[in-house]
Amino acid sequence: MLGLLFALAAVTGPDTATPDWAVPPTIPGIAATAHPAATTKAMPAKSPPDFATMMKVIDKLFPPQPEPDPARLALARTSVQAMWPDGAYGRMMSGFMSNMVNGIMQMKPSDFGDLANKAGKTKASSPADTRSLHEQAAAKDPYFDQRMAAMRGVMDEEFGKMSALIDPRMREGLARSMARRFDGRQLGDINAFFATPSGHALASQYMQLWFEPDTLRSMIGAFPEMVKLMPDAMQKFKAANDKFPKPPSSKGSKH
Repeated sequence: MLGLLFALAAVTGPDTATPDWAVPPTIPGIAATAHPAATTKAMPAKSPPDFATMMKVIDKLFPPQPEPDPARLALARTSVQAMWPDGAYGRMMSGFMSNMVNGIMQMKPSDFGDLANKAGKTKASSPADTRSLHEQAAAKDPYFDQRMAAMRGVMDEEFGKMSALIDPRMREGLARSMARRFDGRQLGDINAFFATPSGHALASQYMQLWFEPDTLRSMIGAFPEMVKLMPDAMQKFKAANDKFPKPPSSKGSKH
């Protein structure tokens, strides 16, 4: 879902340069709210997040672990270097976002089905526009493709900056975790496999596999069935809770 929001943001562009075609309801049922350019100016300035406090909470949830065995950690770092090479995060996110934007722009209003009707923003008397979102955008903005190419260049550059920050941290975290889960022999076997052409290919592309269309379709496709499990699960939670007396009410309690 976060990726979809980023993709839509990339399509509509920054507030200061958003072309007319991006103003709702270009995408039925999704862009049904007020355009950001019309609301952002009225929003009060927000203070930056308190990262120091946030990290204290994270330290409580995920406390620092004991130092791994140095020999195993060295082997694990070799493993992780193959699994998460420099630039891995940037390439993964840039590819995912580009595919997401391309997919959205090839869709037609009719592809959104009943979303527009549920949002109450469509008019029954309005003729259906059979053009793709890209065709609609390009018809209104002769520089649309150039604009999108420029914005994707910025996206790739910014993801590259993020990657430089995230990659070494991810490698160290993964290495420490692997050093605890696998012994020296296992880590040696893993490194020996990663040193082969097939092993190197798998290691260098493993993370990207989670963002492939088939993988995402499989995960998202399970949601409807998972939702069906929720009522029974909620009943079980309620039954487990009802086994015990309700806690005393705080009303009228004396301190």
